[in-house]
Amino acid sequence: MNPADSILEDTLARIGLTSTERDEHREIKLTQAEVDCMLEEAYNLGIKEGKKSLFHEEEDMGTQLFQQLMESLPDHVYFKDLQSRFICVNRSMATYHGVGEPSAIVGKSDFDFFESDSARAKFEDEQEIIRTGNGWSFKEELSIHEGKKERWVISSKLPLYDPNGKICGTFGLSRDITKQKNAEREVFRQRRLLETIVQILPCRLFLRDREGKFILVNQEYRKVVGIPNDLDITGKLLTDVINDPRADRVLAEDLQVVESGEAINNKLEYDKSILAGNRWVLTSKVPLRTQSDTIEGIVGMSLDITEQKKAEELARNAKEALQAKNEQYEEELLVARQLQEQLMSMGFNQSRMYSKDGDNWSFRACYIYKPSHHLAGDFFYLIPVDENRIGVLVCDVMGHGVKAALVTMLIRGLMTEIPDILGHPSKVLQHLNETILSLAEDEEFPRFVTAAYLIVDLEHGEAIMANGGHPCPILKNTESDFLECPCDIVGPALGLLGGEPFGDTKFSFGSESELFLFTDGIIEQCTSSGQDFGKDGLIHALGLATSRNIGDQLEQVKTSLSTALEGRPSSDDICVVALKLTPNA
Repeated sequence: MNPADSILEDTLARIGLTSTERDEHREIKLTQAEVDCMLEEAYNLGIKEGKKSLFHEEEDMGTQLFQQLMESLPDHVYFKDLQSRFICVNRSMATYHGVGEPSAIVGKSDFDFFESDSARAKFEDEQEIIRTGNGWSFKEELSIHEGKKERWVISSKLPLYDPNGKICGTFGLSRDITKQKNAEREVFRQRRLLETIVQILPCRLFLRDREGKFILVNQEYRKVVGIPNDLDITGKLLTDVINDPRADRVLAEDLQVVESGEAINNKLEYDKSILAGNRWVLTSKVPLRTQSDTIEGIVGMSLDITEQKKAEELARNAKEALQAKNEQYEEELLVARQLQEQLMSMGFNQSRMYSKDGDNWSFRACYIYKPSHHLAGDFFYLIPVDENRIGVLVCDVMGHGVKAALVTMLIRGLMTEIPDILGHPSKVLQHLNETILSLAEDEEFPRFVTAAYLIVDLEHGEAIMANGGHPCPILKNTESDFLECPCDIVGPALGLLGGEPFGDTKFSFGSESELFLFTDGIIEQCTSSGQDFGKDGLIHALGLATSRNIGDQLEQVKTSLSTALEGRPSSDDICVVALKLTPNA
């Protein structure tokens, strides 16, 4: 008989009807109370049978709840026998060990998944639990898998009992905390790094809370204030550490920063406080804020820059002294430059013109002279040899400045020592060459000098020239345009070769002529287009002059060169000497 029939039989029996009478199709009359009672019994029966249909048997309910819990728990759950072999694990643990189903782990042990040392430690722990019945909860463990992969877990392990209360194995629950552990390690590493940096900083650093109590100080702060390394000042006020009334001023300034929230940045002061003591200090103090932007204290830093200030003072004094020396040097160089030009221009008037009349020819000279530095290595010298002969020397010493200028003075002095050979150009260059060769053994001495020496004969209208590595002059007369002056022999620059490498070139003027001697400074000037001004540029500039007046011609050269440079300073010394020879009427 099924439960529903049983309920009906009980109800009919209560009203005096048997099952036989019911089968005869007699009309059955039930009161409302009897119907309600039967329905309530059927309802309760339905609830009970529904539970049985869901869990099959009431005693299976716990099993199925356990299985659902094992399937859904993210933590690793496992049960082991007395030999520490797995008898049951949840799906999370199966996934952790890289197997598909939990059943794949049953019968295996930790030795199948971990390094032998790690598995051995787990086995011994579990055997100790089985032996003593004492387990543990929430213990951190390091597990090393095959392949040396480290995993950190937090675990609980307890003894497993059978229905008779006897230990039959172990069970446990563990959670993988590797990411958390790595994060803790990184935080610890960063904190130690920060602490190390703070401690080795050369500035004095401190942290205090809103009440002015110390949270942290570095070694430099301890050293300056005089706090022993073994004294813990955490939670103490500055006035607790130092018995000095000036400590109150420091705390008052800190309190102002905390209450106002306004930082003090790089305040420079000559500090007479306990933290400095008559020293220059650069101080910064900023509010210490929480994540919610609430001020919970102050961070302060002070840097002793006394030595820097002293160095700045010394540098300032040295600068002023150097400036005074430079001004004196500039004045002396200006005097030297003026003297250098005066020596070269002896015999020239204020218009830079020189005149001499010979028996048959008249001689005029004019010059352009512009050093690229205070003193120049370019040099010219007009020497009256006798009534009808004039010597003209143009030379270019390697380099610029004082050394080069001193060599030009040396050459001028040498010229005054040889009056008997001044009329023989090649002999003059030979004498200069020998002297410069003897001096060139000194590494500080300029290595070579280019030179052209010309003797103009105002009686016969001719010239003799010797050339030592120098640009050939430009010649123009009535019958020809601007051309290079004849120069049969060009010797080496002075100071390079010994012997007698120089020779003379003789030529006649024939008619009114202009002769232009120059150094390479003008033809090697770089124009705005990136090309050299060149000898062609010099000849072109001379040809632009509206007259054959050598003064006008040199003015045109200056104008053309200035245009080519477009305002840029000259890169080398510039020297041009113009000579004009005119037959007497």
